[in-house]
Amino acid sequence: MRSGASSPEALPSALQAALLAARDARQALLDAHRPAPGQALLAVSLNVPGPEKEPPGALELFAWAVARACVALPGVRPLHSQGDAAGPFALLAVAAPPGEAKRICLSIEAERPAARLLDLDVHGEDGRAVDRSALGLPPRACLLCGEPARECIRAARHPLADLQAKVRTLLAGHAR
Repeated sequence: MRSGASSPEALPSALQAALLAARDARQALLDAHRPAPGQALLAVSLNVPGPEKEPPGALELFAWAVARACVALPGVRPLHSQGDAAGPFALLAVAAPPGEAKRICLSIEAERPAARLLDLDVHGEDGRAVDRSALGLPPRACLLCGEPARECIRAARHPLADLQAKVRTLLAGHAR
């Protein structure tokens, strides 16, 4: 899980099951839409901690991200869009090599503070995601303290209420 994601133990079992089913369905879509050699697949989603995956401003941020990716990336072709227990999700084919597409996506994530809540995951023809380390970049930082997000999640360093307050602050400019 990524920064701000709730640990499964902290969620009700019905929500845990729904989130796992959403994750599995998303993976099945990724597996069914492998890109051609030299091209990429972009999975756009939100990274919102806790059970509420669409707080005020989240859908607007998501729509901005999809629109921004369609402008910034070459040869974008929408493949799938849905909402599920994990929030909104879109899958886009991209006519660019995975490394180049990932660099562009990282620049989108850096364009505004709320974009920190986006997951713009780029996959190559082998189905693997291009991670930050493959580009020589440090891991994604925690929403609250700046340490590597994975470490904070594993150690449950921050109360969910603090993470949710940070999310509300980041999304305030996007809420209608």
